Amino acid sequence: MFRKFFACAAGALLTASVASAIDWNDPRSVVDAALAASPALREIDANIAAARARLRGAGATPNPVLMGGLQNEQIDFSRDPMTMYMVGASQTFVRGERHDVLRRIAQLDVERLQAEKQSRRAEITRDVLIAYDEGAAATSETAANEEIATLASMMSDAARSRYEVGTAAQSDIIRAKVEASNIRHSVLMQRGVRESALARLRALLNLTATDAIPSFALPQHSMEERVATDVTAFDASTPAIAALQADVARREEEIRLAKLIGKPDFSVDASYGFRPEQKDMFSVVGRIELPIRKSTTVEPRVAEAIAERDASRAKIAILQQQLIAAFGEAVAARNEAIDQMNLHVEQLVPEAKLGFESALTSYQSGQTTFDSVLGALQTYRSLSVDYYEFLRQLLIAESEIDALRHGAAVRSGAVAMGGTQ
Repeated sequence: MFRKFFACAAGALLTASVASAIDWNDPRSVVDAALAASPALREIDANIAAARARLRGAGATPNPVLMGGLQNEQIDFSRDPMTMYMVGASQTFVRGERHDVLRRIAQLDVERLQAEKQSRRAEITRDVLIAYDEGAAATSETAANEEIATLASMMSDAARSRYEVGTAAQSDIIRAKVEASNIRHSVLMQRGVRESALARLRALLNLTATDAIPSFALPQHSMEERVATDVTAFDASTPAIAALQADVARREEEIRLAKLIGKPDFSVDASYGFRPEQKDMFSVVGRIELPIRKSTTVEPRVAEAIAERDASRAKIAILQQQLIAAFGEAVAARNEAIDQMNLHVEQLVPEAKLGFESALTSYQSGQTTFDSVLGALQTYRSLSVDYYEFLRQLLIAESEIDALRHGAAVRSGAVAMGGTQ
């Protein structure tokens, strides 16, 4: 009972220490913690250790077999001069070609798993960064909506002031309240998006649902212009491709191994025997399988190995197509995000803010209708939140580009596009 209590307490303290040790304002710190906690990496490390152990024993000469006993003993155990007591040993010898092929297969298994480990690290890094960016973007969009809420309050005050002096209808006050509720609705939606992203982060970091994660926002706290940089062409020679290439090479070795069935291993048996009333005797016998049924033993195995090799080659071509397409989509999403962000910074957001301020002033002086103020506020809110949505798109696209270059496989779903709901 006490052991279980102390074990649970120790686990809770360890989890809490992991969460507190993370610098939540530094995405790389979050990534490092996720890599350290990843069971997927522990699994592949164990598989690599097993493959290396297989490599040490690949193609090894089998242990000798010892024999001992008696032959030709009478069933009634009466004395018979033909009864012989014997001891012996049998040894199977692996052909040099077969030994080399088996070692090469084991070595390729190690290389494939090492490449897969690099791919997994890149995929975990991508998953963490995407979840982090989505959570941070939701926080930033929430802050932008809350800032707009203060402007909506100013608009509501203006409508109330005009209503009190009889220059505006009560509907203006009601519509202002509705808009404030819409802003609140958007805030609640973004909080839900943040909680969803945090749930994924907790899983990736091996944290519990009760572990508190502090608030973190996108690294850019103010709108600024972005400079687009050229993205070099995608090099498909990534660890994900290398893993499949190692598998193809393994299939080539399996073809050689199948062909070697026609050159079977051979065994040597040696025995020593004696009869009490006669001279001692010894025997030496060599054994080898006769590969006379090649059409049913060798040829099907070779054909199977060739087909599996061709399938592995096709997998490389398929993955290369997928990687090139995903890389191109990520680059397109990145470039679009940069162009949109620059447009928002240079024109859309400043002009929308100026338009709202002008409309509010005109409404307060009775020179324009409430519709003008409400429309200007909605436009300003939409464009302000859009900026952070495109910033999220930019960060996710860059994470995708970096992950694909470092060996990640294609994730399900396209790069999320920008825009405000």
